[in-house]
Amino acid sequence: MSAPLAKASVEKLKSYKPNFGKTIKKNLIRLSANESALGTSLDAVKVLNEYASNLNRYPPQVSEDLINSIANRYSLNKNKIILGNGSDELISIIAQAFLEPENEAIHTEYGFLQFPQAISITGAKAVVAKDINFTVSVDNILGRINKKTKLIFLANPNNPTGTYIPKDEVIRLHTSIPSNVILVYDAAYSEYIKNDLYIDGSELVDKFKNVIMLRTFSKLHGLASLRLGWGYCSEDILNSLMKVRGPFSVNIAAILAGTAAIEDIKFQEKSFQHNKTWMKWLKNEIQLLKLDFQPSITNFLLVQFPETSDHNAEKAETFLAERGILVRGMKVYGLPNHLRISIGNETENKILVRELKNFLENNHEY
Repeated sequence: MSAPLAKASVEKLKSYKPNFGKTIKKNLIRLSANESALGTSLDAVKVLNEYASNLNRYPPQVSEDLINSIANRYSLNKNKIILGNGSDELISIIAQAFLEPENEAIHTEYGFLQFPQAISITGAKAVVAKDINFTVSVDNILGRINKKTKLIFLANPNNPTGTYIPKDEVIRLHTSIPSNVILVYDAAYSEYIKNDLYIDGSELVDKFKNVIMLRTFSKLHGLASLRLGWGYCSEDILNSLMKVRGPFSVNIAAILAGTAAIEDIKFQEKSFQHNKTWMKWLKNEIQLLKLDFQPSITNFLLVQFPETSDHNAEKAETFLAERGILVRGMKVYGLPNHLRISIGNETENKILVRELKNFLENNHEY
């Protein structure tokens, strides 16, 4: 007897599988997941150690301490902040809360893979807006809107390209969409940006009711293992999302560490400066290796390798993995000639470049 089938919209999907590479090396240099190069705040580590004897207790449904810390850090209205088990969960519950099977939701060509996944699970139609030169096209997004459109998912800066669209283009997009269409603005990498041309989305939330800004503690704050994200939206949208979100969605470790991390401004500044310094260095080194890359304002580079040669992206990924260096292949995004490489610490960055140089200067059989 065959096993019961899930609904059709789920059966046709492939599981989302983060690619951390394959290697037999034990001492890994993991540059495949855009993680914090400097770990996390020691204040966060300390508070976790102090709480270890109370793991039998349920976390609060809503942590006022963490919400207040986020509101104070970014000068936001605390009543518009929602916490989630990573921004992944928030993406999922947004889709569940607002999409019916007869609806459509738009995502960009090289946008985060979780967007079409969350849309499709609801039974709604995921509609792709093509990028131009690896960058989001506002005109192409607007051209895909129709009466069935309910959501637009936009990551800015975008993963895996590292590119972004400036403030005026974001505002033009929002101004041009119907008021009943929600712009879901994923600003996961915004902490790495100090640029007057960029907008993180919070000011749109404060002015309009059809914008949701998403943020994460997994990048600059270095809490990827604890799965902590947050959103900023109108109170009406927040109330709808809380009906879908699980009652104890965010665990106590994430709450405590998140509160400590967001209050540790010195660590955040140190991480920002490290990324700025080593991103400039890595771009220069990649240019010296005569490889192309997208102009990134994040903590990673999308690097292009020769299409048909002994030095293509797949062979480079294998070569690096054999030496304990994990990078992210981009076949799943339809970019088989590219690798996404995160900024690591000083030692990791230098080893990466050394091995890339070794790979490009020699022929390799696989």
